[in-house]
Amino acid sequence: MTVKHLAHAAHQQIQTACGITVARSHVHELLAAAFGYGSWAAFRADCVLSDAGVGDLVPQNGSALAGRALQLNIPPNATSVAASTLLALLQERRVSALRWHAVEAMTKPAVEAPPRGGPEAWSEEDDADLDFDDEEPAMPPPSPAVRLARSPLLLDELASRAMSPQIHHQLAGAFRCRKPNPYLYEESLKGRVLTKQEQAWVDQYLAEAPQHRAFEHHLRQAALGGVRQAAAEYAAAFEDATFYERAKHLDGEVDARTMAELAPTAEQRHAWLRSAAEQGSHQALDDLAHAGDSWALERLAREGDVEALRTLAEEAVESGDGLRAWAYQNFAATLGVDLTQSDYRAYHSEGEHAGEFYDSDFGGPMHVDGSPAVDLPELDDDGHSRAREMALRFSGGVSLANALEAQ
Repeated sequence: MTVKHLAHAAHQQIQTACGITVARSHVHELLAAAFGYGSWAAFRADCVLSDAGVGDLVPQNGSALAGRALQLNIPPNATSVAASTLLALLQERRVSALRWHAVEAMTKPAVEAPPRGGPEAWSEEDDADLDFDDEEPAMPPPSPAVRLARSPLLLDELASRAMSPQIHHQLAGAFRCRKPNPYLYEESLKGRVLTKQEQAWVDQYLAEAPQHRAFEHHLRQAALGGVRQAAAEYAAAFEDATFYERAKHLDGEVDARTMAELAPTAEQRHAWLRSAAEQGSHQALDDLAHAGDSWALERLAREGDVEALRTLAEEAVESGDGLRAWAYQNFAATLGVDLTQSDYRAYHSEGEHAGEFYDSDFGGPMHVDGSPAVDLPELDDDGHSRAREMALRFSGGVSLANALEAQ
């Protein structure tokens, strides 16, 4: 149901019950009066209509409603009939209202509370006290936004209102969901007889589809309104490359990791991964390092990533830069690591100890994993002295892979 449909039904029923002609605009004024407001404009500024049991403001057939009917030039002998007719319709359609501040509170992003006592408060011994076999998995309560999505009238109200792009983005975040599968619903329209389980899936689709439409609408409006992050999210959620281009050229904050996933070229992906890593994304840093990016490898190396150090040292050896290779070796030594030694280890391949260091007491299949030793070139005393200086500069943040910085 939409506001337009509700107003049309109210208009027809009031005219029929009272036997008079009522201006269509007066119906909206009577709707506002049913919720205690003096005008439709005042009601819309403060509230939104809802149905399906969603809403904390219920219509009342008080003196204000009949009085407002009289102000709208409805004959005195018809005011009570008009009021009772409208109230009966609203009750039949389960129409109520929500104040804007309630909608805002219900659609704000949830802030998860940290575990009581912090992660350190839990120990492995506590796991033994848990008996999961006797417990049903806990289902999270439905979010307030899911409750809002049950009201077609409310969704129509939100979609038709003029709002700031930021509010659209907030609503999109609240209504975010995966697109439900319409297959069985469409099959039922073609005449397919559904099983009980299939009908349950169709009912679920019919319940979820309005929420997904609301998500798409508000995210699109936020993106078109200039919210950069919304444009990136729309491009990702609806596979629309035009919104990626829009996000590229908008100002404001954007999740660089999302942009990297959307980037159509390797160059753009690399640039966005670099931005994401600079924003603190360790996954982006790993992706760059895996692609051989020296900046990312050096960042990881300074954090103590031995594999990154080996990769850097091996690359330096292959490029004939023995000084740089030894500088990485000297830095590794400060971590207690010798890159000239391999770190091959045997691991259990199967069974309850799979992935653990191999123990012959348990036996069973095994595999060997690790990295070979780095074959460093020989240096004279002056070379070793320079390599140690380079290692100190590297530990202080200077890039050795950048020739200008390394000098």
